[in-house]
Amino acid sequence: KSLTRAARAICYATASEADAARHGETEPDRRAAADRAALLTPIAKAFSTDIGCEVASLGIQVHGGMGFIEETGAAQYYRDARILPIYEGTNGIQAIDLITRKLPLSGGHLVKKMISEYETLARRIKGVERLEIGRMGQRLASTVVALTEATDWMVEAIEHTPNLALAGATPYLRLFALTAGGHYLAKGAMQALEQGGPHAMESVGLARFFAENISVAGPGLAAMVMSGGQSVIGALPELTPA
Repeated sequence: KSLTRAARAICYATASEADAARHGETEPDRRAAADRAALLTPIAKAFSTDIGCEVASLGIQVHGGMGFIEETGAAQYYRDARILPIYEGTNGIQAIDLITRKLPLSGGHLVKKMISEYETLARRIKGVERLEIGRMGQRLASTVVALTEATDWMVEAIEHTPNLALAGATPYLRLFALTAGGHYLAKGAMQALEQGGPHAMESVGLARFFAENISVAGPGLAAMVMSGGQSVIGALPELTPA
């Protein structure tokens, strides 16, 4: 449920920026929104479709052996979902688009500003002393640090060692998606806490679960981005420099 809601939140954020790109009050506002929509688009496409497959696969697992046959209908969901990462790009191409075309937008200032927003919210949550928040702020903050380090490395690698950058493109997109998804879930949870209502605790619970059980993969993904590429190049002699 947290994976699905995080993917949906990223898509909503992308759609919101696309709307602002058309209907913003000033030309600079519209241009900035268009750039943000462009940056988020490959993340929304790739993460959402990957998550669709993962959640459908979990659905089969929940049903046990019965999930593998047609009686439950779970297998049909997985077959339907499996095409999604293919006809959206494919997702490997979305990752390449993210690092080669979207990171350089606005001279790299756009991605830095977005990451700064993620960091600000994580720091704010770390200061909230409520038991139901758990370690959400700390976990989100560590994922933001991982994304910051991986982004700095990626911007440098695209210019000087492009094959290494390409080798890290897919884990980089996943890292960005986990950071963004955790951010949007946490942002919604904080607003729900302020407003109250019957679904506030559910929003907090899902945001906390995502932060403490899913986005914690961030530092590992950053390590893949920054140091895993050499093993990819080593396995492909045609890419090894003479």
